[in-house]
Amino acid sequence: MRNFFTVLKFEYLGMVRPKGFLISTILFMGILLAAANLPLIMGLFQGGGDDVYAADYERPVGVFYDATDWYSEEVLAVWSPEFAWEPIASPADIEAGLEEGAFAIGLVLEMDNVRVYMPGGDWMGGGHFGFYEMARSMAQSVTLAQAGVDEGTITAVLATDPAMELIIVGRDGGQSYWVALVFTILLMLVVSIFGAVVAQSVSTEKTSKAIELLTISTGPNSLIFGKVIGVGLAAITQFGLMLVPAFLVIYFNLDHWHEFSPMVGGIVEMVFASNVLGLAFVFFLLSFFTYAFVFAALGSTVTRAEDLSSVQSLPSFLLMIAYYVSFSALFAPDAIHVQILSYVPFFSPLVMMARATMTEVPVTEIALSAGVSFLYVLGLGFLSAKIYRVGVMLTGNRPSLRQIFKMLRAG
Repeated sequence: MRNFFTVLKFEYLGMVRPKGFLISTILFMGILLAAANLPLIMGLFQGGGDDVYAADYERPVGVFYDATDWYSEEVLAVWSPEFAWEPIASPADIEAGLEEGAFAIGLVLEMDNVRVYMPGGDWMGGGHFGFYEMARSMAQSVTLAQAGVDEGTITAVLATDPAMELIIVGRDGGQSYWVALVFTILLMLVVSIFGAVVAQSVSTEKTSKAIELLTISTGPNSLIFGKVIGVGLAAITQFGLMLVPAFLVIYFNLDHWHEFSPMVGGIVEMVFASNVLGLAFVFFLLSFFTYAFVFAALGSTVTRAEDLSSVQSLPSFLLMIAYYVSFSALFAPDAIHVQILSYVPFFSPLVMMARATMTEVPVTEIALSAGVSFLYVLGLGFLSAKIYRVGVMLTGNRPSLRQIFKMLRAG
């Protein structure tokens, strides 16, 4: 155990002490903090003031062709004030004007139809749905007026706005979806980057003349567990230093983010309000160490630096499959294949994390999945140590997995 902590400390400090680690952490921390303060930064460039969103700017031009005599620039400005509205003589000119960039949006307004013309890159924003509501309200108003209903009654009817209260029973799928998605993407990044670091570190040691003595005196178990856990702690340290300050800045500036980007502000608020963060972090760790031990074991079989990328393809491929399966669990958490893979090695931490965050899973099933995952992480660790003991002594061509297991049985 003493040797284990010695190796762990050596690997951890070897990762966090170099200037490159410090520089890259500070650089990315600065980028993320700048992104977290984006609403305030943009407010400064737009002129500042008490309300950073009240800065005056030139509104994009929107044009409309009115075939009803119901609409005017003032009416359209009420429904969509972000555009400077102008009438256009012919609807045939709208498409050409959009392609030339003469204006940003075009409307053709008819009694029973409204056509919205938008640039191809903007249509996914959903801004066109508001014009449907505008046309529907206008048609209702005119129909009621033609039926003899007085203007005050029409206004009162159209202004009716019943309150709606949403009560979530059980797990909040909206919050859980973003928690699972954020943690899954972070896991992909951490494993891809630091798994390669583990493999590189193990393969580099084979060039040291003292590696045989080190393996005998320290023991392969202490070496492999100390190395993998040390690198894992370094990974958590770096990503924690980069992400935690950025999320805290966004959290304390939620009011600005809700005004600047309601979607981002809502996502961050959901993540912080979620009650599954601790559970997601546990499965995050189990997933990371599962693949890190595989990277370490396969890295020890490499005899040439150019072979390193080939051995990394297997755990990367397994991780990619687990990612897509866990992504499907976000939409069908109770599907049979999702329930089965919640207990299958290499898949269970990610899949159970997604499943448990999206729906109410019995505590016994979560505990069973976490326990099974922990046991095969330990099993992978000891198997990796055996492969490491054999692999670091190998020279010449890289052996196949079949040859490695033969040597393990012989040893």
